[in-house]
Amino acid sequence: MLVQRVLGAVLFGVVMLGTLVWGPLPFTCAIALASVIGSIELFGMFETKGAATPTAAILGITASAAYVFLAHYKGPGCYGYVTVGLLFASFMWYLLILKHVKPTKAVALTVLAPLLTGLCLSHLVLLRDLVDGFNWGWLLLIFFIILIWVYDILAWAVGRKIGKHKMAPSISPNKSWEGTIAGTVGALAASVLFRWLLQLALGSSMWEWFSIGVALAIGAIVCVLGPLGDLSESLMKRDYGVKDMGKMIPGHGGIMDRFDSTLFTAPAVFYFLFYFVIK
Repeated sequence: MLVQRVLGAVLFGVVMLGTLVWGPLPFTCAIALASVIGSIELFGMFETKGAATPTAAILGITASAAYVFLAHYKGPGCYGYVTVGLLFASFMWYLLILKHVKPTKAVALTVLAPLLTGLCLSHLVLLRDLVDGFNWGWLLLIFFIILIWVYDILAWAVGRKIGKHKMAPSISPNKSWEGTIAGTVGALAASVLFRWLLQLALGSSMWEWFSIGVALAIGAIVCVLGPLGDLSESLMKRDYGVKDMGKMIPGHGGIMDRFDSTLFTAPAVFYFLFYFVIK
């Protein structure tokens, strides 16, 4: 299980980092594809209890991709148009085309899936473009991804080895406070180390705003909101009686199982930097 999990993480990391280094559009396409697959996984789960329909899922899947590509071309100002359009189209679908026994729940889930996938994950594209465009922005995104991975790996490994005090036993029995503490310490240490290495590499070209305090703040956001995203997904899986969202990534499950720690952290880090740090 451990070997399979590590190999799955390495394969996934190579694909994501490869598209990031390849260029802006390939990375955007990779995130859009991940969002679409994540939406398909969510709608597949919703359909197990008849809460959504395959035909209406087309609306949510289309919106997932739209969030990502519009973030690439237009920035965050486009989100309102997509969300309002999706909400209107969902209501019209169940009102005029497809009668559903629980239309309110069906509309809510049709909108929820692209919000969790396309909207949240599109902030990875925005983070990449936040600092001097693609020329340097990819370094910021790699920093963010490293923190996510360090936290996840340490929390999982330490929790599996010595975890005794359960964090949320009724939702995710494998998560422990010991693992959470280990992940937090590791991610905060990694944030300082990465900042120091970047200072050595860039010298006077180092971003003026990227202080140790900012690096630690980003690490803290990851440590707080990462597990909350994970638990939020676990809450849905518990509700629908599934263990994993899919089987695409060996040892991890589906795309949503791999990106769960990113759902809340990517938007939070972006808006923290956008509004409070980078002038």
